Amino acid sequence: MAVTTDGPVGGRDASDADTGTTTGTEAEAAAAAAAATGTALATAARLRRERGAGRARFDDLWTWACAALSALVVLAGLVEAAPGIGQGLGWSGGPAARAVVVGTTLLLFAGELALCVRLGPVLLSPAEITWLLPLPGDRGRLLRPRLVRAVAVAGAAALGLGAPATALALAVQGVWRPEVLPVTLGAHLALACLAVGLGTVVEARPAPAGPVRLLGRCLAVLGAAALAVGGRVPAVTEVAAWSGPWGWAGAATATVSAHGSASALVPAAALLCLAASAAVALRAAFRSLSRMPTDALLARARTGRQVTQGATLLDLRALTLVLQSTGGGRRRPAVRLPMPRAPWAVPLWRDAMVLLRHPWRPVLAAAVLAAGFAQLRVVADRLAEPAGSGPGPLGAAALGLLLVVPPYLAAVALAEPAYQDTDRPRRALLLPQSPGGQAVAHLAVPVGLLWAAGAVAYATAALAGPATGPLTAYATALLLAGPALVGTALVGAYRGAPRYDLLALSLDWYAAVPFVLWRLAPALAAGFVAAPYLWHVAYVPAAGPDEDTLWLAVRSAVVLAWAVRRIARQARDLCG
Repeated sequence: MAVTTDGPVGGRDASDADTGTTTGTEAEAAAAAAAATGTALATAARLRRERGAGRARFDDLWTWACAALSALVVLAGLVEAAPGIGQGLGWSGGPAARAVVVGTTLLLFAGELALCVRLGPVLLSPAEITWLLPLPGDRGRLLRPRLVRAVAVAGAAALGLGAPATALALAVQGVWRPEVLPVTLGAHLALACLAVGLGTVVEARPAPAGPVRLLGRCLAVLGAAALAVGGRVPAVTEVAAWSGPWGWAGAATATVSAHGSASALVPAAALLCLAASAAVALRAAFRSLSRMPTDALLARARTGRQVTQGATLLDLRALTLVLQSTGGGRRRPAVRLPMPRAPWAVPLWRDAMVLLRHPWRPVLAAAVLAAGFAQLRVVADRLAEPAGSGPGPLGAAALGLLLVVPPYLAAVALAEPAYQDTDRPRRALLLPQSPGGQAVAHLAVPVGLLWAAGAVAYATAALAGPATGPLTAYATALLLAGPALVGTALVGAYRGAPRYDLLALSLDWYAAVPFVLWRLAPALAAGFVAAPYLWHVAYVPAAGPDEDTLWLAVRSAVVLAWAVRRIARQARDLCG
């Protein structure tokens, strides 16, 4: 009986003893990790105090204070003048105003989400990752200040974005409502916190990366659809407004800007739900810090260093390559074009395949062209008002150059095959064509796509009514100036590394003028081609083909001939 009784009792006592030992070991390990973390943080703080680096000097504080005050004054003036600008442009609210506010909010949040997911909110230097994280300690406690800093930076940026968003909401309504400012600032602040929380969760665990990226793309498409057709089809705007927290922010801003405090219940409920969503995302972000993998932190540190370097050196192509490399494991389209047998058709096949592998380039070009036509219509409507007086010569030149920006950006987006060749210029030596001929061949596919866009615009104008007006004129600009625009974009692609030696001409402020002119030379050439014609179309929208159309063709031919010669010479120098 004693043996039978002692067996289970003894076994249970041994099990309890083992459990107690295990629990005590885990508690001791946690206490040791907490003590090591506290010691490491205290040592780092003491070394920073002894070194003295990082202490803000008076001139630095004064510079930041002046910059913040100037930005505050500019944003306050923009918000104050927004209703008058909207009235001057003839905007009177309605479904179009609501669509603009909701669609813009979705596009801004999609951009914030893409930035947080690709670059990562929690950033450490490689030295900190190499020397600090391998030590025994609490990783969550070490990374928590970095996440707090990311939230603070995102909040400051959200306040900077919230002021222009407020100005836009007031401008599209044409009425001054002071309650729009706190609602918009609160909405964008909550959206920034939500983006930081989702980005941190993706940084800690790669599993949700795909759905979050897909969410950002869907929101970008939905926001663009609301901007494009939301004024004529209000159902699209309502779908975007009720699509999630990002839509609630736009709906709250649009409702307050349209009705004021008379309908404050809906904006208040939307902001409360938005704040709750941001709080949940931040809570999940803070809880995931302890599981942050070291390789993810190293990858984000390298990406952040490359982005900083590209932004400091004004190397836009380097920034583009970094952002493309952080896009994740995207699946390439399964569309394949059969390789042609004729050697002359190989460059065209390569360009078409590159654009098929990067389908967002043609989509971006189409969106930019649509935005350019909308910009032309707004300028034409503004100049057509009886009370509106035309700008002076400098204003007309600036406005014409502004109208050229969308078509030129579309040409740059379609010139991605040329940019890929210039990233690795030695690759062109393996092709049957010479480097100069290969570079000039990059004109064909982008020009064909611009001509296709012009043909669609012509067909739309013919179906909508008489073949006159801004749409037909815009299509004419694409058909006649398209080759020259693509040629100037290729000049920018083949000119090589940035010419920083141009900055060494002087130590004065005007030393940057040669470098800026070198940077803007292709865009200025494109402006020389199309700016006078687009300004003429905006000023006289009902004009048909006239001498300005003829001069557009002449300027396009001259600039295209210059671009072909320069592209061939630059390609030989680059590949030689």
